[in-house]
Amino acid sequence: MIRVAIDGPAGVGKSSTSKALAKYYGFAYLDTGAMYRAATWWVLEQGIDLDADDLDERVITETVAALFTEDHFDISVDPDAPNDARVFCDGRNISADIRSSDISAHVSIVSSIIPVRHILIAAQRAYIAAEGVDDGYSEGRGIVAEGRDITDVVAPDAEVRVLLTARDDVRQARRAHQASNGTAGAEDVAARDAADAKVTNFMTAADGVTTIDNSDLDFEETLDALIGLVDDAIEEQEYAAYASNLEGYELDEGDASLIDGSAFTSGEQTSASKEVGVLAIIGRPNVGKSTLVNRVLGRRAAVVEDTPGVTRDRVSYDAEWAGVDFKLVDTGGWEADVEGIDSAIASQAQIAVELADAVVFVVDGQTGLTQTDERIVRMLRSAGKPVVVAVNKIDDQMSEYMAAEFWKLGLGEPYPISAMHGRGVGDLLDAALDALGNAERTSGFL
Repeated sequence: MIRVAIDGPAGVGKSSTSKALAKYYGFAYLDTGAMYRAATWWVLEQGIDLDADDLDERVITETVAALFTEDHFDISVDPDAPNDARVFCDGRNISADIRSSDISAHVSIVSSIIPVRHILIAAQRAYIAAEGVDDGYSEGRGIVAEGRDITDVVAPDAEVRVLLTARDDVRQARRAHQASNGTAGAEDVAARDAADAKVTNFMTAADGVTTIDNSDLDFEETLDALIGLVDDAIEEQEYAAYASNLEGYELDEGDASLIDGSAFTSGEQTSASKEVGVLAIIGRPNVGKSTLVNRVLGRRAAVVEDTPGVTRDRVSYDAEWAGVDFKLVDTGGWEADVEGIDSAIASQAQIAVELADAVVFVVDGQTGLTQTDERIVRMLRSAGKPVVVAVNKIDDQMSEYMAAEFWKLGLGEPYPISAMHGRGVGDLLDAALDALGNAERTSGFL
């Protein structure tokens, strides 16, 4: 599968060239800008005033989350789909509606809300991942995704990453021409770019991103430049497949280094007696707390351990992440009869929270919110400790959107992870250590 990520400001011809590129290779095509416009249309349809002085970003975030998690939204990834029949909501064709001047005037308001962007990013990753299987539109060949943060946020590991740009006067003229043809809303591209630039960088290329300035290129010349990049990526991928076929053969050192090219380094970890933060892992049974603890520790640890001075089934471990030492408290070993689950788990969680400086609250993304989760949330709010929500069992990009449901908890951004496979755990730990850094005290010692 070849993933092509194309970023750039308004008026550079991202959509037209991306669709042509996808059609050339038989790839799928994803218009991420249309997804932001659909989100804006949906928010306005729900009666939310985006011109209000006191916008409630949480309400907007929850509204957008509902659009993508409750099966309201659909978008065609067929590059041949007409522009006026590409985006749908509850079966209604909104392709023309989202290109109106009203949506153009408000889309930056919605897209500038960081939690909204996170929801859209998860949804976009799901569409991209869906093309990696045989039953996707492209039958596993690939996808072209275009927008403003595809190369460095949505798909930073894409095989082809391009920043498509042009001079301001050229872009404004192109946008005006599109507006006169009814293919885009009239807008000041400089003002639109300035608004969007507050939350994402699409004017300069990140490391590894190829810049194509098409100010003086026509459509065919721009397309040819993109085709050259994709051809190179296909050749590189085919060579990698060839190299993998040599695994198992006895190669001399020189040949092996040419084929492999990878190296591994190891360092020594040192520690000393010092004050450290205490991070509690809590949640109801069977959400994967102990699996997460084992993942953080880098080894399989006992789920239940009786330690003098520590309440039974509440276990403390020494842990480290990104050079920061901390104590990890696990309540994963607790079990009880069914009738006592709600009260007992809340009691154990409360003890762990009282001893901790910050909390990772683990929930099950496959099951969704439960009454037990909500009971623990009430306790967390009363405790006043920093909390990071980990939505476990999100094992692939196609499932990331399910984490959006947990915005309803009111505990901040939910982090989709797979404790079993390690997916997303690094981002979770970064957030957890930030929470420890903001805690009012440091309670542990190494």
